[in-house]
Amino acid sequence: MNLLVLKQKVFIVLLLIAVVQLTACGAGVEGLRDDTQQNNEQIGSNISPRSTPILEPPEGQLPGREHGNKTYGIWPQIWSQHAHGIQSWEYKVNCGEASSHTDPCFLSNLTSVAVTTPAKDLVELEKDFNTNEFSGEITRRWVRYGPPDGDLPERGKYVYTYSSGSEVLYEQVIPYDSGVISFPTDVEWKHSGNDILVMWNPPSEASNNMHHKALIWQVDDTPELFISEMFDWNANTAVLRDVSLIVGGKYSLNVAIYFDDGYAYSEYVIFEWPEPGDTGD
Repeated sequence: MNLLVLKQKVFIVLLLIAVVQLTACGAGVEGLRDDTQQNNEQIGSNISPRSTPILEPPEGQLPGREHGNKTYGIWPQIWSQHAHGIQSWEYKVNCGEASSHTDPCFLSNLTSVAVTTPAKDLVELEKDFNTNEFSGEITRRWVRYGPPDGDLPERGKYVYTYSSGSEVLYEQVIPYDSGVISFPTDVEWKHSGNDILVMWNPPSEASNNMHHKALIWQVDDTPELFISEMFDWNANTAVLRDVSLIVGGKYSLNVAIYFDDGYAYSEYVIFEWPEPGDTGD
């Protein structure tokens, strides 16, 4: 065989091997669109959704569908809402932390984010990029709230699908397996100078991976106000110090408990802020 011909054949074989290797590497991203849920269910069910640190992917790449909740700044959640007479769900996905809601992230330029439930219902999320006027919190998320007379999220696998136009860019499977959390009850308050002492009965399911919040909003034509303070999971009293309430103003007070998979909140207590010296209970 001519030596030149032999060299040409060897070159062609090596080139074909290189093409096959490049194709296999590229499938890590392109294959996300063709992957099936079955391939990832076993891996996803064994991963703690909050055990993986926030990382940044190489430019133009996305992680596998089984990645942890906060990996690469993409943080999907299935939450339950539970209160007196209310059972519902909340589906959302957040970008990582940012100094402004205009900071770009993977979710910024999508045209659709949808969630397929274990019952195969398709729920389209709504884009919510803003700065909260009360808390100043930077929000970069897609979210959808269920109806107040709905149902708590069902256990199973939820598929998040991220699209730009008609093209599916990415999918991931999120396992959900959470029990019902009761809500705080018997919320009361006492007035002491400019402080409010809040008392409640925490739910029996409260544990050390949870926390309470005491929240106050204005009611009717009282000037706008929002107070939200966090307290330990085993607390049943809290002092809100030096609150900026107006004498004669009407306000709403409630206590909520938050956990990894949702929140439950008490009934609202409507009260009028008393004159100094009144006990106000």
